[in-house]
Amino acid sequence: MMDEEQLENVDYFNYLGSTVTNDGRCTYEIKFRISRTKAAFNKKRALLARKLDVNLRNILVTCYIWNIYSYGAESWTFLKVDQKHLKNFVIWRCRRLDICFIVRVRNEEV
Repeated sequence: MMDEEQLENVDYFNYLGSTVTNDGRCTYEIKFRISRTKAAFNKKRALLARKLDVNLRNILVTCYIWNIYSYGAESWTFLKVDQKHLKNFVIWRCRRLDICFIVRVRNEEV
């Protein structure tokens, strides 16, 4: 009760662009961010042409695309399933940037 009004219980609500659930899990938010990031990546497809160097393409993705995914990430709690979603998204991003998996490249370089 607040000011003699009964407050409503909800399963989730949007707060400052992030979805807050009643159980505190972030799986829904992570999946939502991945889908928005993939859509933004596909819109910038012409910008990420194969003519550009891989390092430059990676910088462009980090600058323009990765911020969409990582918005609000400091408040996320990662479960095993969420870590799997993140790992699959990073692999998807590397494939779209034509980073060869056969070449042994350190994570810091990518």
